[in-house]
Amino acid sequence: MNKQEITALLQEQIEKCESNNFAALGYKEEKMWGKPMAGFASGSDPLFQFYKEDIGDFYMTPAEVFKTKYEDADVKDGDLTIISLAYAQSEATKKEQSQQKDEPCMRWMYSRNSWKVLVGELYANIASALSEQGIRFVIPDLMPQMKIHKTEKYGLASPWSQRHTAYIAGLGTFGLTKGLLTKQGAAMRFISVVTDQRFEPDKREYENYQDWCLQCGACIKRCPTGAITKEGNDKVKCKAYLDKMGEKHLKNPVFDPTVEVGCGLCQSKTPCADHVPVKI
Repeated sequence: MNKQEITALLQEQIEKCESNNFAALGYKEEKMWGKPMAGFASGSDPLFQFYKEDIGDFYMTPAEVFKTKYEDADVKDGDLTIISLAYAQSEATKKEQSQQKDEPCMRWMYSRNSWKVLVGELYANIASALSEQGIRFVIPDLMPQMKIHKTEKYGLASPWSQRHTAYIAGLGTFGLTKGLLTKQGAAMRFISVVTDQRFEPDKREYENYQDWCLQCGACIKRCPTGAITKEGNDKVKCKAYLDKMGEKHLKNPVFDPTVEVGCGLCQSKTPCADHVPVKI
């Protein structure tokens, strides 16, 4: 398959997900997530090795990820392509969220809470589609090694970061919230696939990890907990607020009580909510 064909194949899998709607909220025909943007990165991109050295030895390079499934594969990082997919919140969700001040809207909480079920269905669709094409692949989120580690430098971290992978693949840069700002805004979810099929990597339209952030502070004002500052995002404060939202809303039967409802107020009603900020 060429680059355009595999992009189309991966993009269409979300449309086959039966759980990709707001039926539980009474909007059965309304999709939570549309077709994703796709970005391609070479496994030899030096940022993958930099992240391993910077975050910790538990962080995995593309070749290490690939060999979790193909143990005897004679591959190096440069033999692999990483495809990052970025899914934007629906326009209805972002509109409803922008009207909130103290806590997230119902659509936002539901799309976050139901992501675990949806992404499981999505990964199954992707795995089936790629297997039918005879393509070898690994989905990092499904690796048994995907466990949270405590680090001295960054606090909690995982062996593979979807946002950092999306950054390498040219999909966007980081904001003050530590979320990724893309051409479709900041209200995004990311997944990735590692394959030994060779595709030309996408050129990044930025040089610095925060190039698309205005540093305007709009997200700081939107945060109900004061967790966001010019220095970054306080994960402890953020987590405490998410726990509070869980105690308040997870009794609602439309939610899975084992999954958080999320917040995301900092990803709405800001210059980067729907696109790269105009001045950029």
